[in-house]
Amino acid sequence: MEPICLVEPVPSSGALRVNPAALGLLRVLARPLHVLAVFGPCGTGKSFLMDRLVGQGKGFPRSPGIWVWCLPHPTQPDQALVLLDTEGFSEQEGDETKLSRLFLLNVLLSSVFVYNTRSEDDPQRQLDRLTYVRDLPRVVRVLDESSWENSVVLSSVLPDFVWCLRDVAPDPCLDEALEAMDHELDSALRFPQDSDDSPSSCVQRLFPCRKLFRFCSPRGDGGHGEPPSPADQLHPMFQEQMGRFKDYALSRSPKTVVGNRAVDGAFLADFLEHIVDLLSRDEPVFLSEICNGLQQEGSNYSMGYPVDPMGGAPARRAAATTAQLSVPEPKREHMVPLQASRPALPVLAKVAPGTAQPGAMEEPMCLIENSPDGELQLNQAALALLQSVRQPVVVVAIAGLYRTGKSYLMNRLAGKDRGGFSLGSTIQSHTKGIWMWCLPHPRRAGHTLVLLDTEGLGDVEKGDTKNDTWIFALAVLLSGTLVYNSLGTIDQCALEQLHYVTELTERIKVKAAGEGGRQEGEDSAEFVRFFPAFVWAVRDFTLQLQLDGREITEDEYLENALKRRQGQPEKLDLPKKYLRQYFPSRKCFVFDRPAPRHALAQLDQLPEAALSPDFLEQAQHFCSHIHQHAGAKTLPGGHVVTGTLLGNLAVTYVDAIRSGAVPCMESAVLALAQIENSAAVGEAVAAYEEQLGRRAALPTESVRELLELHAQCEREALRAFMARAFKEDDCRFQGELMRRLEEQKQELCRRNELASSGRCWAALLELSDELENRICQGVYSVPGGYQRFLDDRQHMVERYRQVPGKGVKAEEVLQEFLQSKEAVAQSILQTDEALTEKEKEMAAERARAQAAEREQQVLKQKEAELQQKLEDQERSYRENLRQLETKLEDERKKLLEEQGKMMDQKLKEQEALLREGFQEEAGRLESQIRRLQQQNEEIRKPSWIQTALGVLTNVATIMLPGIVGKAAGAVANVFRRLF
Repeated sequence: MEPICLVEPVPSSGALRVNPAALGLLRVLARPLHVLAVFGPCGTGKSFLMDRLVGQGKGFPRSPGIWVWCLPHPTQPDQALVLLDTEGFSEQEGDETKLSRLFLLNVLLSSVFVYNTRSEDDPQRQLDRLTYVRDLPRVVRVLDESSWENSVVLSSVLPDFVWCLRDVAPDPCLDEALEAMDHELDSALRFPQDSDDSPSSCVQRLFPCRKLFRFCSPRGDGGHGEPPSPADQLHPMFQEQMGRFKDYALSRSPKTVVGNRAVDGAFLADFLEHIVDLLSRDEPVFLSEICNGLQQEGSNYSMGYPVDPMGGAPARRAAATTAQLSVPEPKREHMVPLQASRPALPVLAKVAPGTAQPGAMEEPMCLIENSPDGELQLNQAALALLQSVRQPVVVVAIAGLYRTGKSYLMNRLAGKDRGGFSLGSTIQSHTKGIWMWCLPHPRRAGHTLVLLDTEGLGDVEKGDTKNDTWIFALAVLLSGTLVYNSLGTIDQCALEQLHYVTELTERIKVKAAGEGGRQEGEDSAEFVRFFPAFVWAVRDFTLQLQLDGREITEDEYLENALKRRQGQPEKLDLPKKYLRQYFPSRKCFVFDRPAPRHALAQLDQLPEAALSPDFLEQAQHFCSHIHQHAGAKTLPGGHVVTGTLLGNLAVTYVDAIRSGAVPCMESAVLALAQIENSAAVGEAVAAYEEQLGRRAALPTESVRELLELHAQCEREALRAFMARAFKEDDCRFQGELMRRLEEQKQELCRRNELASSGRCWAALLELSDELENRICQGVYSVPGGYQRFLDDRQHMVERYRQVPGKGVKAEEVLQEFLQSKEAVAQSILQTDEALTEKEKEMAAERARAQAAEREQQVLKQKEAELQQKLEDQERSYRENLRQLETKLEDERKKLLEEQGKMMDQKLKEQEALLREGFQEEAGRLESQIRRLQQQNEEIRKPSWIQTALGVLTNVATIMLPGIVGKAAGAVANVFRRLF
């Protein structure tokens, strides 16, 4: 069908009227409906967005009112897609009553509500233009008389809220960050000043699911410097953004009403007529009353509320009763202040230059300092700030001799011409300890750039060279990229000053004692797994980059300086040897002097124009390389380090140094894994509870439905755990998560049964009220009264069975109720003079047989439910197994990539050693290469994954006793796939 007007304003009165032809088209839709409505200001491209959603060039006209377009769902063949396009509102004062009514209709009819605006100076102001959202809790209520807070109950029946922010400046990094945040709207909002009544606050409070999608100009000519695309072709970035929006919008659940029941076109058409009628008369909309009224009217909907063929209580009383029974528990979403939960993405608010952004430090802080007694210690304030950073961190540390301009270079990396790391202008060392500066990464969305500026090495006033060695060692251990800063050239003197590299093996070990601890000549390959990339920055460089008459690159200059030669003194050869062994990834940058000598004392005060153009170009080249190529810090195996992990690493290493021990990298990682894996369990349980809060509407109609809800939440919890946990060889923490989620399931079942029992008893007490009155009035104390009692009781039971939303305890509660009334039934039977003693005896026997049959049915139901719960334990085990297998496959891939890089580096170094005449060292390197090859073969074997899965099986049989005897078969199936 083509789009057709569904609701239009009456020109004379401003009231709304429904188009009967459009209602007729709706009524023929007998499948569940996916209803997507768009609303927003004029001229923002709402109709174009809806047309693109279904792949049409032009569909909706630009006309007043609400237009409807009914189509087959493109991805769900058992559903129909209904699109609603609404006239836009303008900046000028208009008919606010009409617009408010149109807004309310869009919200109440849709399963996904799209608010579409353009991006202007302050995009959040566009969200706060949606003032009509304040009318929702005032005009729309779920129940007529409810003690529940209406906004909480109302949120359980409202659609997804999706804000489409159009014509933004193209920014792939922001798109990537927003996708990483699952397009959560709250991640981009500023905390509202008027937190109670602002439209943005109302959106957060009322709509249970809130998303944000950004779109650049469709043709790339939105005024942001993008070259225009051909007239008949959409901009590629817009198409990519449109694809993400389409995937989300079309994957949501069908339209439901009170009681969480899906509806068809006939129900939606009648529902619409009732709402339009109430809004036109300025009367409040009671959703439960409308839905139950539609049921009582007897319309035969293929979805939604079943018809009661037996009639029921008087209309008013029946509607009130069913309203009380059919309202689901509200989907309460845990609300926390936005800035307290996570930093806002810079999607909306434009931050003025110099203004601190969420998650950024205004200025550096000392992270590791020298105590008065000369020992290293952590600054707790800086440590707490670092540990609060949950994003992956790109850690760049700088080390080098004192008074060589390290701090100035780090300030350039931070993008600060003035301020930042403090500079000294005398012959004394200025930076003490290790200073830290956390900043939003300029090129990697969702990452934090951590700059570490270290105390200058070789300070003649310090006297304790051991402190220098520890500072250098900590810079190596904590960073992902180490910049070594020196002056002049890379000559014999510069290499001798780099003796700290030769002392690393004395200050750091890979493995703990008793675990293949450090041996003489320990394999440098193990150090390489932990060590950062190495960048040598040569300052005040005045030579020509030429060698043997040809120009060379900076990297070639470094590699030529590191060439080893037979017969060189050991103090010159060792720095070369260890630098090449421990830092196979090397890079070099040379810098001219930034300014004349007399101006260097005020270097941070000089304007750009006063600096050497060559230096500025070289500094820009250096910063671009670091920003683009310095990756997030990782642990062996590829696990990405967050600020929290980096802080814990710093604690572990500094504590070891203070105790007089040699820091052990492997032990530090294992200790870190214990902390992180424990936190991963807590995060996974929190994710389960959050998902449950969003999805749960108790009671469910069956245990299977409840277990499916649990399974969905469990999958998300396991994903959260797998994303954070690492080095979990004994599966101890995954087993703990199994146990806690099983407890969560049992508690969910208990709550579900309580909710069901409450509703069932409420229904029975209400429905049996008339029966009780007749008993009290002696209606059945007459000849033939027992049969009449049985008929009335059966009628009550049939009415009870028609009540929706009773849940899993429906039959058990009915049995308990009838059993509690059996004495009354027997009394009526014995006093019925129309029956002979034989007939009374036979009737009593039938009653006992019926009661026994009901009891047997309840027992069978319980047995079936128990079996379903045991089967769910097996499903849970298989899901744990599947996700662990996926994680192990990913870890194996990363480990093989890591091993492959190490192999390439070893082969390259071996080739260089042979060329330089160091055959003996090349031979030792050959044994390391063979060891790497053997490790690769072991990693590729199926047993590498089998062992871990077998450990999980042993853990699971303890945590999930229902899977005993079945676990082996599940693992065997996995093993067969691996071979």
